[in-house]
Amino acid sequence: MQPGDPIAPLSRMGSFLTWSRFAAGNDEFALHHMDDEVARHEGFDAAFAMAPLTFSYVQTMLRTWVGARGRVESVDIRLRSPFLRVLTLTAAVGVTAVATGGDGRRRGEAEVWADDDTGARLVDGHAVVLLEG
Repeated sequence: MQPGDPIAPLSRMGSFLTWSRFAAGNDEFALHHMDDEVARHEGFDAAFAMAPLTFSYVQTMLRTWVGARGRVESVDIRLRSPFLRVLTLTAAVGVTAVATGGDGRRRGEAEVWADDDTGARLVDGHAVVLLEG
């Protein structure tokens, strides 16, 4: 892990099926997540994903990146725009700094973000990860 290293992004399409499964696990059946007309009435272009689901995609991308021998130490992310139905969210990370401690573990700092396929920035923030030496 070095600044500038390519890191695989994670993409997920927004769908009622996925959102319904997430809602079932979190008891979050607000109609603006399931009905375009309700969402439009509230000022959105279409139904939109729950913020915790959007954040979980960023977390999934980070955990996949660091793998079984790493650990996501901290994540500070902000929701900038809603993840609308039928669009695709792509979460990505860019390493900004790396240091190796006396224990041989590497600590990386990174900018994280998620955009949709229209180019709208949905999430941005910062993460710190630990990797085995």
